[in-house]
Amino acid sequence: MSGAIDNNGTTPRRRKLIEVALPTEAISRASKADKDRKVGTIKNIHKWFAPMPTPAWRALLFAAVVDDPADEEKRAELLEVIEGLVPENGTAPSEEALKKAKAVLAEQEQELPVVLDPFCGGGSTLVEAQRLGFPTVASDLNPVPVLVTRVETQLIPAVLGMPPISGDDGGFEGTAVDPMAGLLADVKHYAQRVGDKVKAEVGEFYEPVNGGEVVAWLWARTVPCVDPACGVVIPLYSSPWLSKQKGREAWLRPVVKGGRVRFEIGTGTEEEVPEPTKRSGRGKFACLACGTEINEAYIRQIGIAGHMGTQMLAIAMDGISGRYFLPETNGNRAETVSPPDDAPELEFADNSKQFSTKLYGLRRQADIYTSRQLHMLGSFADAVAEVSDWVEQDGGNADQAKAIASVLAVCIGKLATSNSSQVRWRIRSGPSKAEPAFGRQSLPMLWDFAEANPFGESVGAWLVQVNSVLSGIKALPRDARQGVAVQADARTAGSLVPTSSALIATDPPYFAQIPYADLSDYFYVWLRRAARGLHPDLFGTMATPKSDELIANPYRHGGPDKARQYFIDGFTEVFSSLKQASRSDLPLIVIYAHRQEETKDGELTSSAWDALLEAMLAADVSVVGTWPLHATNTTRQVGQGANALASYIAMICRPRPKSTGTLDRRGFLQALRRELPDRIKPLQQSSIPAVDLGQAAIGPGMEIFSRYSRVTEPDGSAMRVRTALSLITKSLDELLSEYEEDFDADTRWCIKWFEEKQWEAADFGEADKLANRYNTSVPGLVHAGVVKSAAGKAALIKPAALPGGYDPTTDDRLTVWEVAMYLSRLIEGKGVGTGIDVAGEFLARARTRPEIDEDTVKGLAYLLHSVCEQRGWTESQRWFNNLTSSWQDLQTAARAADRQKMKVSEDQLF
Repeated sequence: MSGAIDNNGTTPRRRKLIEVALPTEAISRASKADKDRKVGTIKNIHKWFAPMPTPAWRALLFAAVVDDPADEEKRAELLEVIEGLVPENGTAPSEEALKKAKAVLAEQEQELPVVLDPFCGGGSTLVEAQRLGFPTVASDLNPVPVLVTRVETQLIPAVLGMPPISGDDGGFEGTAVDPMAGLLADVKHYAQRVGDKVKAEVGEFYEPVNGGEVVAWLWARTVPCVDPACGVVIPLYSSPWLSKQKGREAWLRPVVKGGRVRFEIGTGTEEEVPEPTKRSGRGKFACLACGTEINEAYIRQIGIAGHMGTQMLAIAMDGISGRYFLPETNGNRAETVSPPDDAPELEFADNSKQFSTKLYGLRRQADIYTSRQLHMLGSFADAVAEVSDWVEQDGGNADQAKAIASVLAVCIGKLATSNSSQVRWRIRSGPSKAEPAFGRQSLPMLWDFAEANPFGESVGAWLVQVNSVLSGIKALPRDARQGVAVQADARTAGSLVPTSSALIATDPPYFAQIPYADLSDYFYVWLRRAARGLHPDLFGTMATPKSDELIANPYRHGGPDKARQYFIDGFTEVFSSLKQASRSDLPLIVIYAHRQEETKDGELTSSAWDALLEAMLAADVSVVGTWPLHATNTTRQVGQGANALASYIAMICRPRPKSTGTLDRRGFLQALRRELPDRIKPLQQSSIPAVDLGQAAIGPGMEIFSRYSRVTEPDGSAMRVRTALSLITKSLDELLSEYEEDFDADTRWCIKWFEEKQWEAADFGEADKLANRYNTSVPGLVHAGVVKSAAGKAALIKPAALPGGYDPTTDDRLTVWEVAMYLSRLIEGKGVGTGIDVAGEFLARARTRPEIDEDTVKGLAYLLHSVCEQRGWTESQRWFNNLTSSWQDLQTAARAADRQKMKVSEDQLF
């Protein structure tokens, strides 16, 4: 038994494993792999925003229930069980690994609790809870995630093991082979029936072109030239390229004739590819006929007046030899289709940051679709609404009818994601393709877009979307007990389960970062049409509920301050309710991922973090532990070339004991300085990205802060959460600065010069004066290969400017700085002689030198990242963040290089 205290502050209780140890590196690897996977995960079932990786939930739920054995050997065995639950490739665990985990869970003194998630999102929490054998209750105020989670955890488990009622269409393997096989066969069968019915209704709008299969029609928005004397209607497109696939290069060649712009298809790379109409800057274009520049204000004026149009640019085709393109004159049938009378009239939110289409006159949901897309999506939704009747007419029971029709309803939401003017035409090294909406959590104004062929065999086609959804469904557990998923306000979600019966595990909304309900209307208008009869409890309103949504939405609550207070008050109610539902021996798991990014009074703060933590403390919930989990995928738009948050922070919480005392500001600072070093070092050893280290430090810092009922300021007032966060950040900066004591003199000079000048050249005399202070010299620094000096000036050498062919084993003045800069050069570089493997080999050679300790090199990267973050040096910040986050891969590559060197030596010996 540990000395931890239970909720009433008197009785000792056992700590759970999650409060003591977690194999965070294994969980992070699996989570990153899960994010990178394109098929075969529950993400394929339906779009949701910022979903938590399933391997992380699997590990966290297990560790939250299992007692810590207070024995190193037994604890190591439990950590091995967790590692088995999170395979490195991000897939579901093996049957053997699951069997071991379930056996451990069965050994606990109490039966498994119900897992309650009041912000169910895409359902990952509940799916992984069911995989481990937990009963589940899911809720959300938003009907879209409730439907998705209901399908995954309630409706599908109800039909597992049932044979298909549609007969064998050729893919049924038998329920003995796969309990889900009957459902999968039925979904395919009725999806085909839906597709056939819709094609009979609207197929005339999608006629074949020249006898070939259309992949997509490519469009651009149009405005008339601002010069009345010109009169040409200008297509607004941002790139002339249609394909950059080697050997299949294709691009648009505009031809102005008869006062109109038409397009021919250029191929190859020998000709000069003409510029697009889009010029530098946002919303700046030029007329192809007269060259007159057109600005954003004019385009908005034209759009709001209703005079913005569309023009087809080209048609993407698939042939026997591959993808090719036809001029738009081959497929103008689409421009003659009138919009349907029942198009969705729902207006977009008054939030121009994430709904910028409204600024250009596209104010309704219907405005972001072509006319034939509106006909097509409406027909698909109406056909799916009939599926439950079809199933029952074919002899299926009520559970089968609801499950099959609900899966196909989810497919309608998925279909809409790839069939609107939010779909980009993505140019890549392989064949170009349509890229579904929501690359970011927004509906931006797109000037050019791709209209997919819903009856084809590529992205956006109905059966392709159905198969994608089925690939996600196949990732669900086959032995799940049926859960419950309901629409409910999180403020009262604790009442969904008996008092003190649940394991609370949730990933709540990220303050004001994502307008979940506003974005969900994109799906809701189609899901409601397809599934209102099946789920009247979810689709009784014309739009998703918004007034009670728990996000800090400034335009909904009268400004940022009122929105923040609304968020705090709401989450105080949430945590108070969940605290009553939480089983007394179990912690609450709360996931958060939000950067500190607002500067107020010269300090780095975060309204998101301090608001959530303030709500927790107001509800008498304290943070007793935190785990940062790195889980970024390599293709997310916000992460490409950006220094964005890459980690989730798992906060382990418990009701605050009644016996907590008070602490003054000085005592809080002393506790931070005493406890932070031991908590930060393991994070760095796990190679947490430098950009996330500050967020991860919030956890142990708030553990100290929430340990007391009150931390007082010198004037006797209570310290604000925002102040505590600022002090935690300062303590971390002080801790990182202490690394300087471990560096050689040359590196210490480089750090100080970098803090003041970054890569800029400055007076030689100033550099020499600083060198004297660190007992080095500018000529010595030049000899060391870290500084360049000429014409009375001195400057640090950027990593990219370092010469190739450098060998650290032969350097007669090797420094920690030089090793870090070369590693950055090799990681950031492109082409031959760069990359992780080459950098790992370099590290293996460098660490053979006694003056180089790899932890010191990594510590320098963390320190330099902190300097860059404080000064807003984004590019350099990204370099050092990439260096720290690549460290595990670097070490793996270095070990491989060591083994290869040893093998060569052995071969030479024998």
